[in-house]
Amino acid sequence: MVFSVSSPRERVADGAGASPPPQPRSSQAADQDDAQFQTLFEFDPSAGRLHWPDPAAATRLLGEPPTGEPGDLDRRIEGGPKAARSAAFAGESSSYVCEYRLVRPDGEGFWVEERGGWIGAGQNRRLIGVLRSTEHQRLKEERLKWLAANDELTGLLNRAHLRLKLDEFFAGSGRRGVYLLAGIDDLGAINADFGFEIADEVIVEIARRLNSVIGPDDFVGRVAGTKFGILIASGGPETMRDTCIKLMNVVRESVVESRKGAVAASISIGAVNLPADAPNSQGAMAKAEAALDQAKRLGRSSWSAFTEKTDVVSMRRRNTHMSDVILTALNERRVRLAYQPIVADLGESPLKFECLIRMRAEDGREVPAPEFIPVAERLGLVHLLDRRVLELAINTLATCPHIHLNVNISMETVKDAVWAEGYLAHLRANASLAKRLAVELTETQVIDAIDASIEFVSEVKALGASFAIDDFGAGYTSFRNLKALDIDTLKIDGSFVTGVSSSRENQLFVRTLLDLARNFSMKTVAEWVDNEADAMLLKGLGVDYLQGYLIGKPETNPKWLPSGAPNEAPQMARG
Repeated sequence: MVFSVSSPRERVADGAGASPPPQPRSSQAADQDDAQFQTLFEFDPSAGRLHWPDPAAATRLLGEPPTGEPGDLDRRIEGGPKAARSAAFAGESSSYVCEYRLVRPDGEGFWVEERGGWIGAGQNRRLIGVLRSTEHQRLKEERLKWLAANDELTGLLNRAHLRLKLDEFFAGSGRRGVYLLAGIDDLGAINADFGFEIADEVIVEIARRLNSVIGPDDFVGRVAGTKFGILIASGGPETMRDTCIKLMNVVRESVVESRKGAVAASISIGAVNLPADAPNSQGAMAKAEAALDQAKRLGRSSWSAFTEKTDVVSMRRRNTHMSDVILTALNERRVRLAYQPIVADLGESPLKFECLIRMRAEDGREVPAPEFIPVAERLGLVHLLDRRVLELAINTLATCPHIHLNVNISMETVKDAVWAEGYLAHLRANASLAKRLAVELTETQVIDAIDASIEFVSEVKALGASFAIDDFGAGYTSFRNLKALDIDTLKIDGSFVTGVSSSRENQLFVRTLLDLARNFSMKTVAEWVDNEADAMLLKGLGVDYLQGYLIGKPETNPKWLPSGAPNEAPQMARG
């Protein structure tokens, strides 16, 4: 029996990540494998013999022609005969099912499911059994389980599981440690000079180097595209400097050898003493971000420790300033929507759009969303922005009866009972328009607050709107959660879409996500589609909708929006 697998990456230290399990074949090929590797047998108790109606099928599964001896199959079972099977063959039960690893003559083992039951009576009594390979199913389950805890590109822990390790650290009494946030310096220049695939090679190599110098009780994870979180589980201020220098040196001491030549890389580090400077994982991660910002201002390959005196004051000043900017923009109606088209096929006139928030500064300059959304979340102002986006979208739906819109909402609004009810109340007041609206939450947010998400999704869908998970593939929601959420659409994370036509790994991953979506009767949207080759492949794989710069860039005043149509909303009250 042959399964096509990818070569596992080098195994990393226990606790810091692990090699991914073998990749299952594409769904179509795997289904063909499963159909080929199954066989039927019949057991005649009076003769004590097995009969194989299709010897060729049995040979494909067992690796050699089957015999009529029942014990011959028992000897192939890893760990010996299963109790349920033995009881059934002895006539002690009428039916049975068991799963085990079957060992072929060449020593290869793979998982099979065996089901059987007795039929007939007297001299005609027979046990009919079916052996079916479940190896592909096992591979899929193991890989999804691995991806739930690990970053797919580097094999390190993902952000959610590194945060769990931080939580475990804080749960211990009397422990001292350091949390470090390492950011790759100017990866954008590497992208521009060498391309995204080489940038990925640099990320993987830096991950390997960082992991190679941490201790056995320490943990490293990829917490963002170019950032790695590192928990040094023992130590303190006295070891912080040496640790940072060691990590910076292991990255910069030699170039990264890539397929397009040598690439020089370096990192900067923000450091936080635990628990002295942060009482919990959320605080540690936030303060490490502030320390990393300070380190980057010093120049490449620098490090900076978080200090209450300098960083908190500067953070507060930045927060206060941005708070004023956001509130003033809301009051002066300078928060608007940009509409990015979503289509079912190339060349189609779009009727579906995602609403992206835009904010103009007083001088007319557009303020990038990353500058004000994180601050709005920290200061509790994101509720206002979510509500404004909904109001603007409702205005557009009322003005353009042929348009369908997607709007994003933050988990802070979903978790806040007062603001969530206010959001839903506005939908209720516009129930006739809700059926043309889809509400989006990112997958990582859903995972962080699954109970609140389930309740909110249920309320939204009861009003006639649909619901989508954005950036799907970044967090690996469990099957149970997907079923409970009753999601209509999965938006595949753009990092798996970019360059998919030339990346076998991305193709396999997209196929897996599409299989998952089909199993739950969900539509799929591929984001970040920026070239025709990717678009054609995605449609060939079965993606329902495409979104990205190839389809169209976000526009605040698209041609389909009537002149003078409101892309602003009046001031609003809380609730």
